[in-house]
Amino acid sequence: MRLRSLALAALLSTTCFSTPAEAGPVIPFIQGVWVGLTTGAAAGAGISGAFAVGMNAGAWLVGGSFLSRVVVSIGMSALAQSLAPKPQMPSPPEIMANYAQDVSWQDRVYGRVRKGGPYALAAYSSASMTTPLGADNRRKRHYGVIIAAHSTLGPVQHYLDKWPVETDANGWVLTDPVLWRNPPAKSTDYHGSIRAYTGHSGQGADPVWRATFPEVSESDDFSGLSYAALSAARPSMEEFQNIYPGGREWAYAPVWDGCDTVYDPRTDSRSWSNNAALVIADVATWFGKEVDWDEVAAEADISDQLVTNRDGGTQRRWTINTVLRSDMTWEQVRAHLMMCCDAWFYERPDGKLGFKVGAYSAPTLTLTDEDFLSLSIRHKATGPDEVGSYALRYVEPARDWSGEVSGAIILNPLGDRSEEECNGVDSHNQAWRIIWRWAKAAQPEWQLSGTLKVIGYDCIGERFLRIRHAEAGIDCVVEVAMLSRNAGSHTFSIEAASVDPGDFDPDALALEPPRTLRATISEDRIVTAPGSLSGSVIEGTGGVAMIEYVWPAQPEDLRQQLRFRSPGAGIADWQMIDVGAGQSTQVLSALVDGQDYEAQIRNRTGGNRVSAWVPEAPLVLRAVANSVPPAAMQHFTGAAAGSSVGLAFIPPNDPVYAAARIWRATNSTSFDDAVHVGTEYGAPNLADEWSDPAPGVGDHSYWIEPLNGSGIAGSRSGPVTITII
Repeated sequence: MRLRSLALAALLSTTCFSTPAEAGPVIPFIQGVWVGLTTGAAAGAGISGAFAVGMNAGAWLVGGSFLSRVVVSIGMSALAQSLAPKPQMPSPPEIMANYAQDVSWQDRVYGRVRKGGPYALAAYSSASMTTPLGADNRRKRHYGVIIAAHSTLGPVQHYLDKWPVETDANGWVLTDPVLWRNPPAKSTDYHGSIRAYTGHSGQGADPVWRATFPEVSESDDFSGLSYAALSAARPSMEEFQNIYPGGREWAYAPVWDGCDTVYDPRTDSRSWSNNAALVIADVATWFGKEVDWDEVAAEADISDQLVTNRDGGTQRRWTINTVLRSDMTWEQVRAHLMMCCDAWFYERPDGKLGFKVGAYSAPTLTLTDEDFLSLSIRHKATGPDEVGSYALRYVEPARDWSGEVSGAIILNPLGDRSEEECNGVDSHNQAWRIIWRWAKAAQPEWQLSGTLKVIGYDCIGERFLRIRHAEAGIDCVVEVAMLSRNAGSHTFSIEAASVDPGDFDPDALALEPPRTLRATISEDRIVTAPGSLSGSVIEGTGGVAMIEYVWPAQPEDLRQQLRFRSPGAGIADWQMIDVGAGQSTQVLSALVDGQDYEAQIRNRTGGNRVSAWVPEAPLVLRAVANSVPPAAMQHFTGAAAGSSVGLAFIPPNDPVYAAARIWRATNSTSFDDAVHVGTEYGAPNLADEWSDPAPGVGDHSYWIEPLNGSGIAGSRSGPVTITII
């Protein structure tokens, strides 16, 4: 049975969602216009081409009929004036998330973004993987994250949770704590791997997946998908919280350079680009639109123009770095693109989509009283209900690509604040220039709304117009916010706002506000360690080795963790004990008699932050099953036998007696000079002897001490001195 997650990947690699549905031409309206134009008005007005068949391309400019009108040009100022809906785009946290679901919309990635994506696979396996230090047979979670449903340039910076990490050529993560360096170096120090794929031709499923899971085969189609295959190995319990602070495998949200097939007509080539005009053209053609490539080239040049920012540096005028999901309609995408670069869209006479990025050009067409059927004018309003300041929420790379708010454009310090959002912008200067234009468009000096005669055809494609209306007493340059053809007639509705050329090229050195201040507050996140750890062997246990550890009472909001190990008892790795609330002691029982046990303690918070281990050098105690020493020897003597020494002794009449430990010092009667030379096992109250063969010429002093079964010594007897000649 094929993995469900693979079914997801296979589904995403199809074209099921590659072209979102869009509203087609409004047929009854088109037929009506066609009939009307046959009366001769079309010829008289010089109307031909797409316009003569009902301007059907305008129907898809905003998705069809809009209040009984067909919109033929629209700009960002229409959004600022609430003439069209604002785009609703996923927030940076939503874009960075990893999620599992049976069906997911495709993501298209343009420019440089930080994003996550849906899982392509998620499964556990104990299959061996070869790390730089050898085989690792631990249990691992394998998972994959789909970044884009097309080829891309590839990752710029890997992120696991909030950690930027680096990898070697084979994808093994080399950054602490994912690479957990616990001397001596070993294969199990490596806990994570990342293998990135960019969706180019011939790309198959990840080789590690194919080797690990029989359900994954070469027939699984991963071509055209940009994705990453990851593994997360299970560490020891002691290391788990440090390596996986979230309690599970890391979320993967890398910084990734997106689409690498963006066409540039200036060089007749395809490559990665975040040039705003080139991105708009690529998106439009993906939606099935046609563009004029000469116009695209001109707008691309404008996008590449250098502008000065507040710091005195320069940057390109307009870039777009964004994620588009295939459930978005063209209208939603178009509104988002307008927000990214102050773009203005219109329907060209040849039926192609025309657009202009944010820049001012002197108007070439003047409208007078004779061109209007009606005109209403609204002068700039002021008052407590007006918005006083505007700011734009954008993506700030310096803050790990999270959302940030630009400095505000303040029109009235007493007014309300409005925050707009555009997650396709990743520089403060560009965000400021956009919100500057937004503020000027939302509260222009003059706002005009009217009905144009047939001259409206000449206004199509004209972003800026001069209006000289004697009766209204107005003479100003305006930007067309929206131009639409009224159904059933040859008139046009126009919404426009007065502009100043400086609105499109504000002086950043003088006007750009500082970035939002994010002061770093010193925070004491150090968890205090227990002051000490002591321990003792518990006596009178009836032959069971037990140790009790004791530490000072700790604050109520902290819990303690005690760890211990004993290589001699076969416990080479640290074993962790979570101590109960309010305890200041812990007993270890069923220990191996006579073996040394190391122990340390630390504090842990409810958020799993931990202190240092105490003491730094582990406390070492020997496990003792019987702590009662035997009585002293009843008799102890010795004699020379040639070059050897024979010792005779009678053990105590004590049931705990198990053996005798014998010490010797040569040419000295001080025990400080003695060394252990033998142990003789025997029974209580039963005469015994021990021979020391050829200790050498000299005076040899001997001591003897009785031992119980746990090696606890009783009173020492001696010295008995024997001379060997």
